[in-house]
Amino acid sequence: MNLARPSESILRALWGLALLALVAAGVAWGIEGRFGAPAVITLILAILLSGIAVYLAPEQVRAWIGGRPFAFGANAVLASAAFIGIMALLNILAVRHAQRWDLTAEKRFSLSPQTLQILQSLPEPVEAMAFFSQNFQFARQDAEDLLDQYRHYSNGKFSYRFIDPVAQASLARQWGVTRDGTILFVMKDRRQEVTLYNEQEFTAALVKLIRPTQPKIYFLTGHGERDVNEEGDNGYAQVRRALEREGYQVESLNLAVTSTVPADAAVIILAGPVRPLLDREVETLKSYLNAGGRMLIALDPSLQISGAGVAESINRVLEDWGVAFREDVIIDPVSSMFTDPLTPLSSRYGFSPITEKLRGIATAFPAARSIEEVRSQPDRFRVVRLVETSGQSWSETDLAGVRQALNQGRLPSPAGKKPGPLALALTVEQVNGKGRLVLFGDADFAANQNVGANLPFANLDLFVNAVNWLSESEALIGLRQSPASTVRALSATPAQIRTVFMLTVVMMPLTVLAVGALVWWQRR
Repeated sequence: MNLARPSESILRALWGLALLALVAAGVAWGIEGRFGAPAVITLILAILLSGIAVYLAPEQVRAWIGGRPFAFGANAVLASAAFIGIMALLNILAVRHAQRWDLTAEKRFSLSPQTLQILQSLPEPVEAMAFFSQNFQFARQDAEDLLDQYRHYSNGKFSYRFIDPVAQASLARQWGVTRDGTILFVMKDRRQEVTLYNEQEFTAALVKLIRPTQPKIYFLTGHGERDVNEEGDNGYAQVRRALEREGYQVESLNLAVTSTVPADAAVIILAGPVRPLLDREVETLKSYLNAGGRMLIALDPSLQISGAGVAESINRVLEDWGVAFREDVIIDPVSSMFTDPLTPLSSRYGFSPITEKLRGIATAFPAARSIEEVRSQPDRFRVVRLVETSGQSWSETDLAGVRQALNQGRLPSPAGKKPGPLALALTVEQVNGKGRLVLFGDADFAANQNVGANLPFANLDLFVNAVNWLSESEALIGLRQSPASTVRALSATPAQIRTVFMLTVVMMPLTVLAVGALVWWQRR
């Protein structure tokens, strides 16, 4: 049967519809990620329309295939296919041999050194089971990106999988999961539940899995110490949360109520007392330390303490250990924060596991006193100057004179004063015992206002690392934020600061004005 040759417009319409159906099939496949019903139907429609066009005008198709445009088109298709093949091969190689580069200055997409250390030293394999239903997919990508980073850096000891708690309800019930978006971190018979998808929560879960028990940290109370539950600027709530993320239980202890230190105390912390210890408390703490106890003491200078005799009562606790807090305030005009000489900024650290990961990273001490070794006893104690001031600092013991000089807008003279470097912090360890001691000449440095995530100092790391060292949890010592987000200490004298000011604020604008005036004068 001979069919009449269809018009050119009908053939164009058939080919156009076939091309449109082919594009629709590709779009449907891209959206669904698979060849579902829409993609299959539109692909069949494209093939059917193309077949009808070929059947109605076979001689036109033969002429087109034999012509030069087809040869050029075929070459273009082959070149495109080769390019696509090469790109697919490169993509396969990239997936199998993945590398990561974080090019942001703050390393905001990188895991912290502490997290990397924990991942690479996992004692047993850990599996994260993420229970996300179809209704909770909006949060899945953030969780999956972070979980994939943990997997990548774990040397094969961390894995994860996603489970739909609706489709696999029996599995969710088996694990006791009742909340959509829950992630369970499981190591052998231990598990930790996480519902927030950030590095702090994930790493805290790993730490709690690694530790079979939670050591107890006791903060002494009753003398106006820093409150671990206070969220204000002067509180220690951020320190408490950081210690809990490290797997510690944090509790308060009032020695005026109980005359003994609890037997389960891993570390005793005395942070910023403003009233002296009672005689009975002095003897209790002294006996605890001498029997192999672990203690951290942070004491502000007398400029900030309202009561008298605070340092003297604490020094009585320390007298057998040969160290003492001095009745002074440190002045450091060279290495200080925001040119405030009463706020030393230091990255001068002694050789200790506490500061090993903090090399070159600054810690700030808003108003601090110095600590000294009053009696050397190398056969009994190992003493390390944990943090030091610069060599241009000095110890000011005339506190009334300091107040008067500051009120007049000047610094007291360093002549005749004890010169730096001065110890801002010390560690003391028994040679033939288990006792350990960490002293800080400032309690402000670990207050909420000085350890926030938006601050570029390693104050929080220094405090928590000290607690980890005291409790013999050295594996947890590390840097809890990227080094790029911390401050590297720079020293500048007042003369250097004035020179920079004159060059940038005065001389450069004057130079521009002078050049402009010269050009105007020549053209007038």
